[in-house]
Amino acid sequence: MGKQLNYYMEYACFVQLAEKALGLGCEIIRNVHAPEIVRGFSADIVSPDCTQYYFYVPDAGVITFGTDMNGRQYVQGYASAGGNALIEAGYSFISEEEKRISRARLYCTTGYYDADKVFVPRPDSTTNIYNALARYARKLAPYTELTDIRISMQDETYLQEIKHVHKEYITPHCCGLRDEGYALR
Repeated sequence: MGKQLNYYMEYACFVQLAEKALGLGCEIIRNVHAPEIVRGFSADIVSPDCTQYYFYVPDAGVITFGTDMNGRQYVQGYASAGGNALIEAGYSFISEEEKRISRARLYCTTGYYDADKVFVPRPDSTTNIYNALARYARKLAPYTELTDIRISMQDETYLQEIKHVHKEYITPHCCGLRDEGYALR
């Protein structure tokens, strides 16, 4: 369990979110298995070819890195002390060929169990930064009511078109793409 905010957000808005994280004292780490970890205190770390990142809160603890069987480095996950100092963040992958927009998220863990099976909760500094980033993400991607037409599978209305109303955190750009026929996934 943890704190999580799902949203649809394009690259340009995510750069603004990353700049907010930098302003709050976070370091950005690119979340890919690579020969070397890419990290720093600049929004230049965020690039259009990688959709997943970590915002590292230095006050919350030390993060650790591992090496996979191909010799590439990666950030070790949430089941460690370093996981308490990480906020996972990303932006939506927009596929023009498939006309779809993937969902992204902002996430931080509740805590982890140490070697003695004692639960170590997430530090307040990580929680405070997460909350500030979540508020800013909600400004970039406001809660918007969307209506879809679906084919019913229920007995009373089987195979009839039914309006499905739902709300999503979505940027105006992604909402415009949805109106042009892109599917939200």
